[in-house]
Amino acid sequence: MIVVPLGIASATPTAVRHLPSVALWREGSVFLFDCGENTQMRMLQAGIKRSKVEYIFISHFDVDHFSGLIGLLSTLQLQRREKELTLVGPKGIKEYIDWNVNFIGMELSFELIYVEIEDGTDEMVVVDNEDYFVEARALKHRRYCLGYRFQEKDKPGKVDADKAANLGITNDEQFKSLKAGEDVTLEDGTVIKSYEVVGHPRPGDSFAYITDTEYCPNAVKLAMNTNILYHEATFGNNLADKAKETGHSTAADAARVATEAQAKLLVIGHFSARYTNPHVLLKEAREGFFPAWLANELRPIFTDPVHERGIITPKVELRELSERAPSPRGGDRGGGRGDFKPRGGGGDRNFRKRKSFGDRGDRGDRGGSRSGGGGYGNSRYDRSSRPGGGGYNRGGGSYSNDRNDRNDRSYGGGNRYGNDRNDNRGGGYNRSHNDRDRDYRSRDRDRDRDPEKQPRNYTPRTASDDYDRF
Repeated sequence: MIVVPLGIASATPTAVRHLPSVALWREGSVFLFDCGENTQMRMLQAGIKRSKVEYIFISHFDVDHFSGLIGLLSTLQLQRREKELTLVGPKGIKEYIDWNVNFIGMELSFELIYVEIEDGTDEMVVVDNEDYFVEARALKHRRYCLGYRFQEKDKPGKVDADKAANLGITNDEQFKSLKAGEDVTLEDGTVIKSYEVVGHPRPGDSFAYITDTEYCPNAVKLAMNTNILYHEATFGNNLADKAKETGHSTAADAARVATEAQAKLLVIGHFSARYTNPHVLLKEAREGFFPAWLANELRPIFTDPVHERGIITPKVELRELSERAPSPRGGDRGGGRGDFKPRGGGGDRNFRKRKSFGDRGDRGDRGGSRSGGGGYGNSRYDRSSRPGGGGYNRGGGSYSNDRNDRNDRSYGGGNRYGNDRNDNRGGGYNRSHNDRDRDYRSRDRDRDRDPEKQPRNYTPRTASDDYDRF
């Protein structure tokens, strides 16, 4: 069983977080818990086939939790899906889907099966299959909201084949009967008890999805002894009053549920947009429960890593956000995949040691390059970007395309060995390598002193700004 967070934002998306949705993969089938906007794209990026979705569980009718449903159904229709799809949620989910399907004139090629839960229902088994079941329980939110528990049924114990053979068990039917807990009578009348050759049943894995709720007993019941508990942590402890007012949990609330339920792993998500650094919430959660993890979008969580690792592989690069964003004048070491690098010039000096898949020739800062870096300058004839470009190895004047004259502009050149192929001793505005190093060090010191020159975060919000924003 593999759990993949697809969206971990609450209410509003940010530049790096999407609206709520979690996918559970089990033996080739996919179960979606909530379906926020852009869920189907996140599935594609996560390496999860949308055609494998068999059940969708909606927690409640706040728009951020179900706004991706119609788009996903439309895609499944375009893919000519034929297999039935089950939608589970509070009463009203059928009316919503039917109205939208009729409004856009979409004729579904597959059957939709609805399991609607009446308002006020405290608990209900919404799916009951041979190998697993799904239980829903009412949570404590401003509107009727459901939490879900996916539970595999206990698996039969392993058969001791050697012992069974010694007792006279010879055919497959006898083995199946013993594994199913049935006694077997041999031809000579000997009765072989199931417990003699079959080990103890193995408990199935479980997953609980709890979102948009204050602390409540039903949350603990859903999470009891789960392998993976996914619990919202919209706010930190300093906003406990805000959490209560809006019907949400703090990170400490999530830890309390995990502790009382004796969960094996707590994963927190559904973060308010005000928290640009969710590790603040993780710290608070770990003060009350361990192990606790942050949900990372598209990053799989395994119940059996040895056998499950590699089954789901994200189609996009997963990167952790550092405290300092890459400089807007360039990426690290030439702009590896995922770097913010709108224009040339080397990367920020603080990012040089990180791995990159970009051009090794772009290592400098603001135009200076170890091997001819600079914006627009990847060709052998144009290796600098703006006035002041050029490096100390093979640099050249800005905007110059002439291989025999790289000092056309007044600020160009600066090659240690000269810029003219026919003159190895100098070029326009030539300075020594040591002079340039002193300039770079001085500029870095100025940047450290001046906060205005520091690279900005992706979402410049703080934990104290505008508490009225959700």
